[in-house]
Amino acid sequence: MASKIIYIAIAAIVVVALAALLTTQMKAPEQTVYIGALLPLTGGLQTYGIGARDAVALALEDASKTCPKYKFEMILEDSGTDPVKAQEKLQAMYARGVRLVVGPMSSREVSAVKSFADGNKIIIFSPSSTSPLLALPGDWIYRMVPTDDAQARALVDLVKTLGLTKIVILYRNDAWGLGLKDAIEREASAAGVQVVASEGYDPDPKVFPTAIPAAVKKLSGALKTPDAALVLVTFEDDGIVAIKAAAADPVLSKTRWIGTDGIAESKALASEVGKEMAAAKLLGTVASPDPNDPSFQKFRQEYVAKYNREPVAYDSYAYDAAMLLATIVCQLDTTDPEKVRTALEQWGREGKYTGVTGTVYLNENGDRAFPNYRIWGVVVEGERVKYINAGYYYGAERKLIKYPEGEALFK
Repeated sequence: MASKIIYIAIAAIVVVALAALLTTQMKAPEQTVYIGALLPLTGGLQTYGIGARDAVALALEDASKTCPKYKFEMILEDSGTDPVKAQEKLQAMYARGVRLVVGPMSSREVSAVKSFADGNKIIIFSPSSTSPLLALPGDWIYRMVPTDDAQARALVDLVKTLGLTKIVILYRNDAWGLGLKDAIEREASAAGVQVVASEGYDPDPKVFPTAIPAAVKKLSGALKTPDAALVLVTFEDDGIVAIKAAAADPVLSKTRWIGTDGIAESKALASEVGKEMAAAKLLGTVASPDPNDPSFQKFRQEYVAKYNREPVAYDSYAYDAAMLLATIVCQLDTTDPEKVRTALEQWGREGKYTGVTGTVYLNENGDRAFPNYRIWGVVVEGERVKYINAGYYYGAERKLIKYPEGEALFK
């Protein structure tokens, strides 16, 4: 009897093992798809690069759940917020077989990698590059955000909402800074806002510590009276130097300060010069989904739960750039960059993808269409520097609404 029981048990084990083997053989093998992330983990956009890295990782984790036939993994490289390094890192990615890349973040880096990407059929999908100088049809550069022509309109309308008619502009003399400065000057002229002076500086870290104070001094001399706004077209490292210089200047310290997306909600600036920004009642612009949109709120909750911090600036755009590429790969069942590119352009024309930043429409240059902007501000509560959502700007309507939390900054 005991022998019979043993035989039955053995037979049962064999049946279970065979069933498991058959199930394994019947299940389609999971294929790994690598998405590149070429982001500034060091340098002038370090804060944003780290946030974008985490957003891409979250997107690929989510994509792997919704597309079980693929496992999406990130190949990460640090661009250093440096155009030369960005090009070197893209070449290293290409050697590893990566053809779909989220990043780089700055227009200066995107400009540097463009030729290699175009020549080797690599999709570059930047979550934050905004220079109008890169708005070109037919290339392999795509941008999840609108160009700075749109940001310039939002910024000039913000200046008018503040009741000001004069501005001075301090800008990085690179692809992004020059493009945004030119766009602001065009929009200001059309809107009856006088650009009293514009001063650029070399963004090289070896140069800007002395170049920025010199440029600030020239702006102050041109303005003479403080009934104007100082527009800061800077990144983090150079922005800290710029704000310290402006805060110490007898004229510019008394003007209103307007920030741009290059410093939006920067932790580095809050730590180093937060009180100076708050004293100048700084308001800034950054392309943004509606903070009350349910899809964005879901992303925010997931991001906070995973990383124990709030997403800022372009984190949501990095998420959507990675998720859109992964979704196309899943639906087309291919990683062929030419086929993915064709689908990306079609989906962009039709608005086929709706993500955490809303429905994604791309224009003829591969850049985000129908832009909206969040108006962010800086306040001090006790000893704590805090960024707030001060308002929201609807680009298509050129309509700016003020949030109750930001009312005091508009006075």
